[in-house]
Amino acid sequence: MKKLANVLVKYRLVFFFASVALAIFCAFLIPKVTINKDQSKYLAKDSKMSQGYEIINKEFPVIELKDSFQIVFGGLTTSQKETIHKELAAFEGVASVDYELDSIEHNSKTFSMYVVHTNYVADNDRVSAIIQKMHNQYEDTYKVYSYYSGAQLDVLDRLVPMAITIGVIVLLFMCKSFFEPFLLLVSIGVAIMINMGSNVIFESVSDMTFSIAAIFQLVLSIDYSIMLLHRYQQEYALLGRQNKPKAMRNAIMNAFGSVSSSSITTIIGLLALLMMSFTIGKDIGLVISKGVFLSLVCVFTVMPTLILWFDVLVDKLDKETLKKKLKKGFEKEDSDVEDNPEQEQVEFQAEELQEETQEEPQEEPQTEEAQEEIQEEEIQSETQEELQAEAEEEAVQEEPEAEQAEEQEKEEEENV
Repeated sequence: MKKLANVLVKYRLVFFFASVALAIFCAFLIPKVTINKDQSKYLAKDSKMSQGYEIINKEFPVIELKDSFQIVFGGLTTSQKETIHKELAAFEGVASVDYELDSIEHNSKTFSMYVVHTNYVADNDRVSAIIQKMHNQYEDTYKVYSYYSGAQLDVLDRLVPMAITIGVIVLLFMCKSFFEPFLLLVSIGVAIMINMGSNVIFESVSDMTFSIAAIFQLVLSIDYSIMLLHRYQQEYALLGRQNKPKAMRNAIMNAFGSVSSSSITTIIGLLALLMMSFTIGKDIGLVISKGVFLSLVCVFTVMPTLILWFDVLVDKLDKETLKKKLKKGFEKEDSDVEDNPEQEQVEFQAEELQEETQEEPQEEPQTEEAQEEIQEEEIQSETQEELQAEAEEEAVQEEPEAEQAEEQEKEEEENV
């Protein structure tokens, strides 16, 4: 097992590009696959239905069991019923129309039913086109309803894209990284393309098998890629970034047993469908079991290269990492606001000053009397200042005379 893991990792690019090239080649083969829409071919040979079908074809070779459908009109008069009967028979691709004017099988109180037989055998597309033309012609005038059993198979073609979309949404919620679904879908997509194109090896494939094979292969084998990816992440965490190839080798060795046993169990279960008497089971079992085996091969040839190429993106788009980055971003914004209180205070004071200047009333122009009063007050204040200055000068002059008198008195006392 160790040698196989070493080969898969060492020559991973060779295996990857070979698988992709094979998938592209098989994509061009898909239109060449023969699709069988006649379910009667899968009947058991010993069944009464199969025996009756063979007798009809043998004894009445001119008669073929062609596709037919029912179309119902509401609120028709007698003349309108006959006119529509003739018009329906004139449509391209219509062989005959069954309708009896007096029959309760074709008429009720409000509705009239016409059974339209076409020239086609197990051709859903052409029959559906005839039905659509009839609706387009009569819907504006009458109430028109139709039923065609073959249209149920067309629903499967619309369900497959819907199922894939739902699967992608589920993977986005369940995976640890937003990039993991891309790796998983690319790996399984290569396997699906190879499986669908390689169906050319069969004589024919039923339209039901062809419709459901891709979605069944996706559902049954997507977990193989998930197991290998998560095993690699565990080994990568233990060995570190410098040993990515070694981590992949260990992941292949440790995951090979569980992945291969799971796929073999699924393949054996699908091959059990070969035992069905209704041989469409053989058709489904061979196609889908082949798809599961190809998915197993692609897990070990395509997935390792994708993982080693894009593991950095897987880490960058990890949900926990993104959550931490967003949390740090919000905390940084909060800290920036808390670390600048002075700036907030300056802004607050500027706002207050602006409000005060807006609230201050404008000064009214002064009258002549008020100006004269102000001038008189200024003159009085000037005279008071002059008087005060003169008094201070006199006090300054008197101080040295007092000091001289004191000194003379002291000298006289000393002399005595």
